[in-house]
Amino acid sequence: MKHVRLAVVVLAAAALGMVACKSDTGPGNGIACVPSDPVCPPAGLVAGFTGGNGTPTITPTNANTAISTPTSAFTVDGTTNATANGYWLLVTNNTLRAWGVITVNGTTFSAEIPLFCGTQQINYTFNNSSGRSYWTAAVTLTGCTTPLFRAQLTWDTGPSSDMDLHVIRPSGAPNTANDCFYANCQGTPLEWGAAGADGNPVLDVDDTEGWGPENIVITSGPESGDYKVYVYNFDGTPSTHATVKLYFDDVEVNRWTSQALDTGVRDWWLVASVNLQTRTVTPINTYSTTTPALLGAAAAVAPRK
Repeated sequence: MKHVRLAVVVLAAAALGMVACKSDTGPGNGIACVPSDPVCPPAGLVAGFTGGNGTPTITPTNANTAISTPTSAFTVDGTTNATANGYWLLVTNNTLRAWGVITVNGTTFSAEIPLFCGTQQINYTFNNSSGRSYWTAAVTLTGCTTPLFRAQLTWDTGPSSDMDLHVIRPSGAPNTANDCFYANCQGTPLEWGAAGADGNPVLDVDDTEGWGPENIVITSGPESGDYKVYVYNFDGTPSTHATVKLYFDDVEVNRWTSQALDTGVRDWWLVASVNLQTRTVTPINTYSTTTPALLGAAAAVAPRK
């Protein structure tokens, strides 16, 4: 069972302001940040707070500017006088790798940020009529191994828009023990292979607040055969377009964006088939209104959140 945080302010789609910032330059090249976009972190941000007079205050609960953590789902929270939702921006090697929305609820803010192995620059940013402010910290994910495979899901609606990422093992079916998804895989790897890390997938964050990202990774020891990557519109938010990116060794190799995932028309999106041993990706891009079954296996019903 997961609980949805409620945002006080609902952002209109036009207010997201991230379309220009997410200037995708193609698989393997990350996300180029357009310098003229005010949301993107400007060059030369120093650790801590950056903001002019009257810009939103940002006081993180953890005010350290150099943080080490063994947990890939990194929670940020604190207080602000901003009255609209903000953004988090994850940068490595001067490239924007991921971004998401920070929910403002009264005077507090919170978000969960999926981390990459090693050190990354994390920026939180809020805006008002006086301008934009940032908080910048270096966050290092320790004790991790760059995963062999990563599937990442983002989408274009929120708040409280709930899309779910599924990675299904060869010969498996959705919503079963052979499917890594929110009900059985969040934070604790499934034992698909031997005890330990080999072959075992894990979901970092079950994002119920809109936009994503959600990541499922398999570190090593993949099975033979084809894994399937699915997206499900759990709460039926209409006119939602999902984007799935696939990575090998944290280098992006494929990406696709769905048609509108509307209830009763396109509830499930079967994105691709992936052979992790040969690193072969086969696009599928089909849709269904009911829970699909794979290879003749009957799919169970997903538990309620």
